[in-house]
Amino acid sequence: MKILQFVHGYPPELIGGTELYTQALGQRLTARGHTCFVVAGSNWGCPEPSMAIAEDRGVAIARLIGLPRRMGFRPSTYDPIAEGLARQLLDLWGPDIVHIQHWRRLTDNLVAICRELKIPTVVTLHDQWIACSRHHRVRLDEVFCADRTPPCASCVDRDPWQPIDEIEQELEFRQHTLERELQLADRLLVPSQAQRNFLQQIVPLPLDRLEVVPLGSPVRGPWPTGSPDPGLPDAPLKVGYWGYLSPEKGVHLLLEAARLVSSSSGVEWHLYGPMAEPVYQERLNQLANGLPVIFHGEYDSRDLRSAGLNLAVFPSLCWETYSFVLDEAFQIGLPVIVPNRGAFCERVGDAGLLFEYGDGRDLANKIETLLVNPSALTRLKRAAAAAGVTSMDDHATQLEKIYQEVVDCHGPIPLPDRNHRDLLLHKHRQVIERDREIDLLRQRLAEDDRKILDLEARLRDMQTLEERLLEAGRAVDQKEMLLQQSSRDIQERLVVQECNSAALAQQLAALDQTIGELIAERDALLRTPAARLQAFLSKSRRPKQ
Repeated sequence: MKILQFVHGYPPELIGGTELYTQALGQRLTARGHTCFVVAGSNWGCPEPSMAIAEDRGVAIARLIGLPRRMGFRPSTYDPIAEGLARQLLDLWGPDIVHIQHWRRLTDNLVAICRELKIPTVVTLHDQWIACSRHHRVRLDEVFCADRTPPCASCVDRDPWQPIDEIEQELEFRQHTLERELQLADRLLVPSQAQRNFLQQIVPLPLDRLEVVPLGSPVRGPWPTGSPDPGLPDAPLKVGYWGYLSPEKGVHLLLEAARLVSSSSGVEWHLYGPMAEPVYQERLNQLANGLPVIFHGEYDSRDLRSAGLNLAVFPSLCWETYSFVLDEAFQIGLPVIVPNRGAFCERVGDAGLLFEYGDGRDLANKIETLLVNPSALTRLKRAAAAAGVTSMDDHATQLEKIYQEVVDCHGPIPLPDRNHRDLLLHKHRQVIERDREIDLLRQRLAEDDRKILDLEARLRDMQTLEERLLEAGRAVDQKEMLLQQSSRDIQERLVVQECNSAALAQQLAALDQTIGELIAERDALLRTPAARLQAFLSKSRRPKQ
């Protein structure tokens, strides 16, 4: 049989429970002699929308790449480009049956496309995306939404120019389209009774349409064998969590409980999984501060088997529909503590304890109960080691039967309403046209912003120049004042010098006169002694008589 699966992502690019399950199922069906294909959504960029073809252990993989994406959790989920690529692949590969694991990153009319091409379909509803754009119905305030008609408009992302009534219309149209997909599908599968019960509360479907088919574990062994160690270990009790470190998985609840457990109890807390978004990671770091908490980062199943863990805790805020981490815990032989909601309640049995959903104090109490009661932990370990996990081979056998029943069904196939597809195209064109106009406006705004920035730069330059000119003017004025002051000082000095010169001239004239008088007096004095000397000499020269 030629089997094609649609899924929102494929490893190793995108790794999650549904992605790993789809990969393992395709490989198992291929090993059983079927021809398998997978069409997967992708975040890979590309100049033009295209397909990246690869092979994974005999399974042909086609990733739809380069599709235009609107960031965030948007109500609109139809993509005509993805539809066109999907039609090409369906025509190329010609599957006998299509198994839709998810619509996200593809388009929301996959069943309608297959109906139009007269290809039977099976749908597995792995989560609540069918009635929630955020996938898990966990609101922004980290509260689970169980309302039949939740206030979705306040949860989805929208652009600033989108009014609330437009978002509500898009959500209503999204819901109508996806409910129509469920009506057109040949078989609808859910992984647990809990998922069946919850979907029947939020999606209008006949009671008998949802068929419970437990999922096969995508994790391969070998797994440890033998009896679990009795009682508590001599070393510290090692409590483990693995999976995504994200708010909706409630990792913060585990660390809140860790802070409430007695510090003398000797408990180690081991967290496995890729680092969370920076804001949430900082929140976790603050909660872990001062505690024996180890963030191990990326991991695989071998890391879990060799970690020596004694207890697993998965405090999810989601309505878990199956939980592959529960499978891994049981395969390792670990007892678990999980919230009392969703598939946990029907799957845990005697292999674990249930705590009050969202209550970190009750989670801490459950852990302390095991610390003070070693025999209880021993019983849980034995039950975990004996807990049943559906193998992928058994699961594939069950699906083969379902596939064959669907293919063998010769009843009339109601074709999808063509008007609905035309409406989808019309609404999509409206969105694309508006986005194009918005992009043009953004470009114009960006150009105007550049012009404004240029004008602001020029204005700053002019202001700087004006400041420099003012500063230069002030400097010139200051220098002019200094010059004027210097001129006045010089003039005053000249006047003083002129006055001093006149006085000096008078003094010089008086001095000259004094000198003349002194010279005359000197000459007179010089002449008088000379005359006397001459007279004396004359007398002394007369002969004596």
